[in-house]
Amino acid sequence: MRQGRLCFALALWNGRDPILKERLFGLSGPEGNHGEDVKECYFYLDSTPTHSYMRALYKYPQREFPYGFLLEENRRRGRGAPELEIVDTGIFDEGRYFDVFAEYAKAAPNDLLIRIRIANRGPDDAVLHLLPTLWFRNTWSWGRIGEGYGPKPRIERAEEGAVRARHASLGDFLLEVNGGPDGERPEILFTDNETNARRLYGLDSGAHVKDAFHEYVIRRRSEVLNPDGVGTKAAAHYRLTVPAGGERVVRLRLFSTEEEPADPFSPAFDGVLDRRIEEADAFYAGRLPKGASEEERNVLRQGYAGLLWSKQFYHYVVRDWL
Repeated sequence: MRQGRLCFALALWNGRDPILKERLFGLSGPEGNHGEDVKECYFYLDSTPTHSYMRALYKYPQREFPYGFLLEENRRRGRGAPELEIVDTGIFDEGRYFDVFAEYAKAAPNDLLIRIRIANRGPDDAVLHLLPTLWFRNTWSWGRIGEGYGPKPRIERAEEGAVRARHASLGDFLLEVNGGPDGERPEILFTDNETNARRLYGLDSGAHVKDAFHEYVIRRRSEVLNPDGVGTKAAAHYRLTVPAGGERVVRLRLFSTEEEPADPFSPAFDGVLDRRIEEADAFYAGRLPKGASEEERNVLRQGYAGLLWSKQFYHYVVRDWL
């Protein structure tokens, strides 16, 4: 969404980590022996310039993520030693990890199909908590005015298996949440995208803050959620048992109420994804070097995907900052 006003991402928990995986883990400049560095395995696999189709992969260990060891060992090593990367820790040994594939396809400019595929690469069945999360970027707590700084938006419970996101300039969006592979609908969680000022600074921060889903999923604290089913941050909580060598698939759909589909999860859902993949293949077929091998074409395509997934824009309004 323009200006990042309405955001969507995945959160994960393997049942062993001390924190909910809501963002990538990395070292700051002074912590890494070669400076700042992200210590994760993630790959941008595909994207068209219009973002009509996007695909990415994240590798999530089934054992406890080695946060402390990565920090301590990189801090101990000097500049003359190589960095310790997550693959060096043995955390992925025996295939004990999940491949988390996220695919996005547009059925219309404001109708986004989301397909999440979880593959268990290990020798044993494993449980993964999956939390597809929708939130509004906090533009209401800073006293700013101007474009993008309107009244506080709202995410609320809609009909069963859906949440409604209301925004003064974006209008109304619905996130439809399909049932899990077992057919059961996930629990929908609500809180506010507000800093936990009490935890950080000892100041009052209200009852519902942005780390509520961590507290609920890992520490079983239900009081941190908004029981009224409203807020500025919401997530669907799936608990997936993924068989050894097997997969589980979850589907969601985010769309403007002005482009509401008749049936969000009809058989046409996967058909739209298939067409967008074909279109992406056709787009790159005419642009990649003809003489490149299949492997070289794959590398080039992933390189373009990385550029398109990670493009950023920073709008520096000098007048406002002064």
